[in-house]
Amino acid sequence: MTPSTSYHPRSLRLRDGREVLLRAAVSSDAAEIVQAFERLSADSRYKRFMQHKKQLNPAALERGVHPQPGRDFMLLATIPAADGIDIVGGAQYVRAGENNTSTCEFAITVAEDWRGSGLATDLLASLVHRAPHDGYTVMEGSVMAQNMPMLALARKLGFQVEPVPEDGTVVRVTRALKQEMLPPVPVKPAAKNAATPPPSGP
Repeated sequence: MTPSTSYHPRSLRLRDGREVLLRAAVSSDAAEIVQAFERLSADSRYKRFMQHKKQLNPAALERGVHPQPGRDFMLLATIPAADGIDIVGGAQYVRAGENNTSTCEFAITVAEDWRGSGLATDLLASLVHRAPHDGYTVMEGSVMAQNMPMLALARKLGFQVEPVPEDGTVVRVTRALKQEMLPPVPVKPAAKNAATPPPSGP
């Protein structure tokens, strides 16, 4: 299977009427990703990273904006802002292990005031659709047992939920990926008021 190395930006209208631009992360997004992290509440950071985190890991940030084609992928949801764009959501998958080329791990973050809009559903569904094109047959993730909205979303999109025996505070969600069962993601032209992707290089 040929790895998918590109993602066509697409405008997405959410169920509350707001609109975002979904596109792949690029190197020039690093500062905006840091700002988006800093806007998250302490509780949101804890549920996302399963620890009290004051700043992003520089290596993880670098991996997100410089993914290895066919292995890692980061998707961003952006809106126009006075200084360019604001990132209101993001989703990512990475290879589960150096020797595990068939399984990827996912993570999702949505800004507090964008929750309940359906954005998390669209982000995770986009990952589920794209990952098989990078050769993955299984997607999994770790979720706080108390994060009921995330667990409900995982079940809605076909993930199996299982407890982690050695840690009662965390559950594991897993889904098999089959490319032939996945419909293509419709590509729509970006709306006129949506932020356009910054250039990925000179």
